[in-house]
Amino acid sequence: MIQLNPLRPFDIFDFSVAGEEAQGALPLTSLPRVLAELAPEAPADARDALFNWRLRGFVREEASMAGLDGRKRKFVALEVDGVLWLVCQRCLTVKPESLSVRTVLELVRTEAEADAAPVDDDEVDVIVGSRHFQLAELIEDELLLALPIAVKHDVCPEVHPDLVTGADGQVVPEEAPEDAEEETRPSPFAALADLKRRH
Repeated sequence: MIQLNPLRPFDIFDFSVAGEEAQGALPLTSLPRVLAELAPEAPADARDALFNWRLRGFVREEASMAGLDGRKRKFVALEVDGVLWLVCQRCLTVKPESLSVRTVLELVRTEAEADAAPVDDDEVDVIVGSRHFQLAELIEDELLLALPIAVKHDVCPEVHPDLVTGADGQVVPEEAPEDAEEETRPSPFAALADLKRRH
């Protein structure tokens, strides 16, 4: 385990080849794009949240033809956990949302290599590494990808007064009172009386 400041650049290739491991906690305030997702009505201390992270480097050696050295593929495994207060789309109140990242990333040196990487491996993503790599930016990218598409309580504590929601959280228009429908619906007897007056 080594000491690694995620806010300072480091050589992620050396980190991977050496099989290093590091961990720490990153303040939400150091992640401006994630901070921008914080609900405006979140508790005052929500900005003080910490995101715990862990980074591990490793190498896989590919088999090669006889007489040739195998290619060493460089990887990092990243884990991030934390809580971000978001707005429930059903009741429009805030709720703490647990965010969790578990990803394995293969390191390449150029965008061309990244574009040429196979896209059928669901377990590994490819990123362009650097000898001046910014870990905080990678953590921020992965947290943004981990944000839920639709934030909802399991059971909402209250219903917003402007909404009447069904079980699926969709807005359901209020039904008109039966009396109002009867007032607007033309009476068949009135229509018959009008017909008689014409004859």
